[in-house]
Amino acid sequence: MSEWAGYGLSDFLMFSPQTYWRLVARYNAAWWPGQVLAAAGPAILWLLLCTPRAWATRGTLLLLALAWAWVGWAFHWQRYSEVFLAAPWLATACAGQAALLVVAAARPGHDGGRGSGPGASLLLAAALLYPLLAPVTGHPWQEAEVFAFMPDPTAIATLGALLGLAGLPWWCRAGLAVLPLASLSLGIATRSLVG
Repeated sequence: MSEWAGYGLSDFLMFSPQTYWRLVARYNAAWWPGQVLAAAGPAILWLLLCTPRAWATRGTLLLLALAWAWVGWAFHWQRYSEVFLAAPWLATACAGQAALLVVAAARPGHDGGRGSGPGASLLLAAALLYPLLAPVTGHPWQEAEVFAFMPDPTAIATLGALLGLAGLPWWCRAGLAVLPLASLSLGIATRSLVG
């Protein structure tokens, strides 16, 4: 048992920080100008604030489903699996999240009230401010992470949107928040190691 006590989280990391950030830069270059998908963040905010509630809920959930499906396939399955053995499992989880979002969009009765201001703030932060972390943390723009393209900003935007979807029952919003919260936890752990 004492042998395990000497291990830290960094001992389980399967790649160096340089490898991770090169992978992100290659991913961004390979799909450029796919980063335009980040425009879906303000589109979701517009749906939440300016359209009838049922349309806002369904449209938001469907856009989020597309974002999770893309992140799962394009990032986790196609790229991250090159350096991280659990990436195919993450891709499967993203596909599951996308499917749950589609099911939630299809359910009847999306006529509840508007959501919270903090939800809109989280959504805007994920879509517009999160990519700015790259230059602020000393990384080039090629390593910027954007909503609907990378896991962390997609998870933050999803949590913000779920806060804004008051028409969705609380238990449904809570269930849809599980994977984004887990994804953020993994992202925080990884970021603490790869800088």
